Amino acid sequence: MRQTRISKRYAKALFDMAIEMKMLDQTTKDMELVISVCRENKNFRLLLKSPIINSKRKTAIIKALFEKHLQKISLHFLLIITNKRREAYLESIAKEFINLFKEYKNITTTFLKTAVKIDDDIRKKILDIMKQQTGGEIELIEEIKKELLGGFVLNYGDKKYDASIQKQIEDLKKEFEINLYEKGF
Repeated sequence: MRQTRISKRYAKALFDMAIEMKMLDQTTKDMELVISVCRENKNFRLLLKSPIINSKRKTAIIKALFEKHLQKISLHFLLIITNKRREAYLESIAKEFINLFKEYKNITTTFLKTAVKIDDDIRKKILDIMKQQTGGEIELIEEIKKELLGGFVLNYGDKKYDASIQKQIEDLKKEFEINLYEKGF
């Protein structure tokens, strides 16, 4: 709970500053870079969470890593977080920033799981239907799950539409488990 509250507050502060300075798109790209560095580098994540390494050392490492790749606003923000000893929350702050950006731009992240790769026509139809449903832009994240056997599972927001063969088989199993025969005597 505490991590979420801290992450949201810092992300909101950076988001408001990026809007004020008209650097929202660049700052969003910077936060995506921070997320990818955190995801791909376990040692960097451990460094950020380590209480043994002091803030000056962490500041120097963050500067060396990001100075040439981030806008000034983003770099200064990372340094402020480090000076405030909130660097352990860096990845979650960046994720919250991306969530704020998507909400601001009315972008809905939609997850599509299928048994096989879909073609462009089906993808376009799904995107059109989702745009009508949400009234905004759609970010479609596709995943292939062989265990679905066929069909698809679509998730967005708190909604889920499961039209997979696996789900139909599970429903049939539940129906067959019900004993319709009742002893009449």
